[in-house]
Order: sequence, then structure tokens, then C-alpha cells
Amino acid sequence: MTTLEMKEKRSIAQRKMEALLNKSQKEQRSLTEDENKEYEGLKAEVRSWTDKIEALENWLAEQKPAKKEGRKYSLAAAIRAKMAGKELEGIEADADRRGRQGMEPTADNSFFIPMEKRAVLQAGTANLGKEDVAPEFLDLVTPLENELVAAQAGATFLTGLKGDIAVPFYTGSTAGWADEVAPAANGEGTFKQKTLTPKRITAYIDVSRQLLIQANDSIEAYLQSSLVTAVRECLESTMFGSAAGTATKPAGLLNGVTAMTADVTYGDLVNAETALLKNNFKNLSWIASYDAHGTLKKTPKIAGQPVYLLEDGLIDGRKCFFSNNVADRGLILGDFSELTIGQWGGIEVLVDPYTQAVNGTVRLVVNSYWDYFVRRGYNKSGTGIVPMSKIILKAPTA
Repeated sequence: MTTLEMKEKRSIAQRKMEALLNKSQKEQRSLTEDENKEYEGLKAEVRSWTDKIEALENWLAEQKPAKKEGRKYSLAAAIRAKMAGKELEGIEADADRRGRQGMEPTADNSFFIPMEKRAVLQAGTANLGKEDVAPEFLDLVTPLENELVAAQAGATFLTGLKGDIAVPFYTGSTAGWADEVAPAANGEGTFKQKTLTPKRITAYIDVSRQLLIQANDSIEAYLQSSLVTAVRECLESTMFGSAAGTATKPAGLLNGVTAMTADVTYGDLVNAETALLKNNFKNLSWIASYDAHGTLKKTPKIAGQPVYLLEDGLIDGRKCFFSNNVADRGLILGDFSELTIGQWGGIEVLVDPYTQAVNGTVRLVVNSYWDYFVRRGYNKSGTGIVPMSKIILKAPTA
């Protein structure tokens, strides 16, 4: 077993530990006896893998006392190779192989960037060159999550998916009072499921040939930011839009919401909050458009008083995240941990050196595969509920 495989197993155990702690913190309680037992078992497993990894890395170091520092993954180098019609080599080739797991590129002049961060591999890995230590691959997950307002609000972000993902959940059991010898009522809930299905997001960005000649960290950061922006703009504008879903894209969260016919009031916002609290959704925050931001900042809670619906980034004490990708005048209150965003494979970059050749630029066509859904949607009786209150503010008068 390689150190990479060991680290992946350790990482799985660490994520399980974090999930236990996050669950108890979210529910504002201590770990149960069973959870604590599981947590201690996972902690012991992490220690065991750490000891094994250190032992193997020490042994490898002894076998190979002189080793060169490996170079960093270069997005620009991968693009230049494809521009020249060459195959990727070394680090870029290995990153491409990982990124396309379960997928195939659409053309010979394309490559994949893995949507995961890889730790340093052990020296001597055959396909990376025995004289080099493999560096960390380009990490697009973290900057993409940082840019996604949904992720900032607590959405669940899943990467590395393969095939359709069916997520089952239980609507919950019920209990009731009964006479001493009366039969118990059937309190079983029902099982439901929702499915994530990969849907293609594509965009293109044009990069100058002169820029690609450069080789430094700032150029790599610029290229990475460009790719992230291309994907983010499409993903979130669809997610927080009002368009209906099709076979090729999911519906916007504000689809079917009718705009208010009267000016928004403090009571409207409290009613939206109350509806969710009654269904036991507690971890609530707001996501809104910037035109809604302007309206809320100018609308007083009480007529004539200098206290407004939005103050210090809060609406009635709850954090509000703003984005230009939200539909016009859109405003959503919800438990965004119930919003699940799935991503398949890596980001594919197709290098087109011809279309914009006369302008001295190279066109990068980006393909990636995404889907999302609101994970919970039923109460204990199986009646459909949504952990979000959605509002479209009244259109301003001319």
C-alpha cells in the first residue's frame, strides 16, 4: 500500500470524525455514548495510519537519501503542450489522469484538472519519475467554494462523483400517548430519495499567447481564477435564478415564485422565518440579489424610524449573503446545509489555438458537470416541505 492510499484512508476517518462533531455542534449537544465510542475508534484509526505513513516515509527516505525538489503543477505548461499538439508529461499527465477518472475528454487537445487537492506523494513513484517528489496538484475546489455564495451560506459540496447519485432519507418516526394496555400506533415514517444527475456547464475564456509564455505563480493564479469564474457564474446564476429546469439544466431555486405586489415589510420577513422554524429548520441565513440589498437598506422596520430591514449585513439578526447571480429582486431564507451541490470528474479544458489566432489569443473551452438539489423535502407525515422561504420583491415603480 502506498503512502497516498494510506493518507486517503486516514482522510476518510478524519472526515467521519469531523462529521460527528459538526452534527453535535449543529444540534447544540454533546456526543452520545455511541457517537463518542465511534469517535474514539476513528481517532485510534487516524493515529494508526499516521504511524504507518511516517514509518514508510522514513524508510523511503533512508533508501533514497538524495532527492530533488519536485516542480509545481503548471496549468500554463499543460495549455502550452496542447497548443503544440504534444502529450502531457510528468505531473501534468498524472493530474490529467486523476481528473478524468470515470470520464473521457471530448478531443485530443483537451485535458482535465482534478477537483481535489493531493498531498505530496512518496518519492520513487514510477509514473512521476523516480528522481522527483510529486508536488500538490492545482486545487480548484477551495477557490471555487470560496467564490460560491451558496457554499459560504453552508451548502453541501460533493466532488469526485461517478454516475447518478441517489440520496435516500427518512421522513422520521412519530410517537404518541396511549392507555396502559392499548396497542401502540404505527409511527413509522417513509423513505424518500432524490437524485443528482450530471449536467454539463460549458464556457470559454480567451488568454493571450504572450501571457502563456510567462511562467510564474501570478500567471497560474490568473488562469485558475479565470476557470473558477467561468464555472461559478454559470452554476450560481442558474441555481439562484428563476428559470424552469430542462433535461440539460436544473431549475432555479426561485422558479415559480411570484413577485410581491406590495412593498416588503418587516412582518413579511418574520413570516418567512416563522414558516421555517415551525418545520424545525433552525440553521437559517439569507441569500439575496444586490437590488434586493438596496431595497432592504432603504426600507424601515417601522415607518418614520431610522432602523432598517437590512443593517450591518443582517436581516433580523441573521447573516445575509449577496450575489449578482441571484435573480432580480430575489431573496431566499433557508437552511442551506440542505442544498447539495454535486460535481463529476474534473474540469476539462479544451485548448483551441486557432479560432482567435488573428487576435493573438488562445481560446480555452471549459467543460464540467454539475447538479444540485434541496436534500430534504418532507415532514414526518410525508408531506412535501422545502427548507427555504423564497421572495421576489415588488418591482420598483418608474
